[in-house]
Amino acid sequence: MKSIIYFFINSNIWVASCILGLTFSSEILLKETNFKISFFVFFSSILAYNFQRVVSLKRGHAHCYKDWLKKNKKAIYFLMFFSAALSSYLFVDFKLSTQIAILFAGALSLFYPFGLRGIPFAKIFIISFVWILSAMMLLVLENNIAISQNVIWQLTSLFLFVFAITIPFDIRDIDYDMKNIVTIPLFFGVRRAKIIAIFSLFICGGISFFQHLNMSLNLPNLLALILLYILSAILILKSDEKNRKVYFSFWVESLSLFSYFLLVISELIF
Repeated sequence: MKSIIYFFINSNIWVASCILGLTFSSEILLKETNFKISFFVFFSSILAYNFQRVVSLKRGHAHCYKDWLKKNKKAIYFLMFFSAALSSYLFVDFKLSTQIAILFAGALSLFYPFGLRGIPFAKIFIISFVWILSAMMLLVLENNIAISQNVIWQLTSLFLFVFAITIPFDIRDIDYDMKNIVTIPLFFGVRRAKIIAIFSLFICGGISFFQHLNMSLNLPNLLALILLYILSAILILKSDEKNRKVYFSFWVESLSLFSYFLLVISELIF
């Protein structure tokens, strides 16, 4: 059982599931659905994350999963090939605007390990941007959702949420990043980095209250999001480079899935 869990985490199936959770959350918040977008987001995320990891290893960069990846190379390559084939099949059916957005996100993912990652502070902003594009903007474009004030607030809130929960990963990688790139924890220190993350969540909460007052966010969704931000703040505060890797790869990563579960549960209860 333990080996199966590690396979899901190390093969990036888990992180793709978390991005999918955010996509489903966007469907609830925007009251729109598109299963083709959801499937595409899941499989393209598996492809993108494994591609970046393989490239990093090929370029001689140290990685905490290096030994595991070498032992499971065939499985990872098969997973990448399968995900690429399915993503390509879904891609051709999307609208032109959606395809352009996908190609832009794909270009960022492609060049991320070839230099973009090395730009000071770029890492966290690229990750946050690609996640909100995948988890919400593709749905907006494909379903012809008007770019209203509500959508802009939702995108802003999602960006800040992803930004906040990405900081713990920079804390985890602080020793490795010290040799390669400049990140928020390296520049400001771990304590201040946590404060920045908590402040980002505080703004998310403020946006949610504002949307509720404007009747664009119902009470069950507001309560779910506030609980999500509180839970996220607790995990961020407990983040330390000495934590076991599973703390970040499973628990912190799971916050994206919790957003979906909390939204579903809140609507069932209320």
